[in-house]
Amino acid sequence: MMIAYRVLRGLARVALRWFYRDIEVVGIERVPATGPALLASNHPNALVDALVIGATLWRPVTLTAKATLLDYPITRAMLRLTGVVPLRRASDDAARDATGGIDPARNAGAFAAVLDALERNGMVLLFPEGKSHSDPALAPLKTGLARIALMARDERRLAQVPIVPIGLTFERKWQPRSRVVLHVGRPIEIGTEISNTPGGVVALTRRVDDGLRAVTLNFGTADEAERTIAVSAVLAEVLDEFRPLHAPDPPLARRVRLARRLGVVDLSAMQPRLAGRIERFLSRLDSFEHLARRYRVAANDIEMSTRLAPGVWFLARESMLAGVTGPLAVWGRVNHWLPLRIARRVAVRSSRAPDEPAMRTIVAGLVLVIAFYATQTVAVAWSTHWGVALLYAATLPVSATWDFVYADRRRRAVQRVRTYLLFRRSPAVRRQLLEELAWLRGEAAALDSAVGGESSRGDRR
Repeated sequence: MMIAYRVLRGLARVALRWFYRDIEVVGIERVPATGPALLASNHPNALVDALVIGATLWRPVTLTAKATLLDYPITRAMLRLTGVVPLRRASDDAARDATGGIDPARNAGAFAAVLDALERNGMVLLFPEGKSHSDPALAPLKTGLARIALMARDERRLAQVPIVPIGLTFERKWQPRSRVVLHVGRPIEIGTEISNTPGGVVALTRRVDDGLRAVTLNFGTADEAERTIAVSAVLAEVLDEFRPLHAPDPPLARRVRLARRLGVVDLSAMQPRLAGRIERFLSRLDSFEHLARRYRVAANDIEMSTRLAPGVWFLARESMLAGVTGPLAVWGRVNHWLPLRIARRVAVRSSRAPDEPAMRTIVAGLVLVIAFYATQTVAVAWSTHWGVALLYAATLPVSATWDFVYADRRRRAVQRVRTYLLFRRSPAVRRQLLEELAWLRGEAAALDSAVGGESSRGDRR
């Protein structure tokens, strides 16, 4: 089973690398290097959440998943091969039972399997929200995780079973080549002061909720979430610096931190003068965004050099890269365009919720790509011999990976060439953007200090 787990984890890493542009990890050092541990994650993106965590952490992870995934042949085979523990949700049981009856012991076997894994010093991943969703805040947590933690302490005599909060934030979870942040929070140690009683279970669940809220974004409404995240995206670029082409965008983790900070700003509780100043800043930031969009300029590209020598070097370097590695990218595109396009179309057409397209694209893509690989390899072996066929097969995943990476780079390179030519042709546009950028940066720093001072005075009051 461990061999199957490692093989599927390797496939998951490749699939995630193809679908998402980057998975940023914050606080990885907080994951225990040894010993049992419970990982408690939010659940915004169905099966993809488990894939991201399992593929990112270096230690093997015993995964849990809703038992309804066993209804589908492909996911059923994957779950059984990797030793996933299926959990039956009360809502699923009620939906299947015409009488609405729910078996209180429905997960006894699953709990025992989780405790066995902990007793073997394993890490187990649980989703205490109990469902995958697209709500702007955490759903109320189920008590199962807390009960398991206390059972591990009292029934299995495990002295230390920390609960590690993990926050997943997707830039646009349904969209290929977007990004993900995996944020590991501070482990929650379970002492003897928490009793294995209904009150103790509720208290521990509340601590897990606090830990998860510290590593996730939580808003009152979907409109508030959309507005805050949009502002944080623009602000992250405004405060950023000119970046190398292989990593041209500010880290998504920085944008998430800004969104979390903006989310706690309450204008109604501030002095009118400071609140008005913040509103003027946001209005000017919005105007700047529209100006940059009008000229199709990224905010962190505004400070690029417009001298001739850097421009010539940029063109020569990217032309040389295209000449040397472009054929590899073309080879990857030729061999993967059809299966991946079919997988994406099937996934989008069959999805009914925002947390389904990515999962279905990845699963369908894996199946179709492997089928295409097998077909191509057999065809090459039949026309030549197996040595050539195996060499041919080895080039396929490498070329696909480079195609994705190079396509991202080429897209941004074209944008920078367009910006460079615009600034060379219209220096007044660049001066206008630079002036706005300087004002926004200065005002952002001043407001950050003023809001911090206001919060301190509020705390003292």
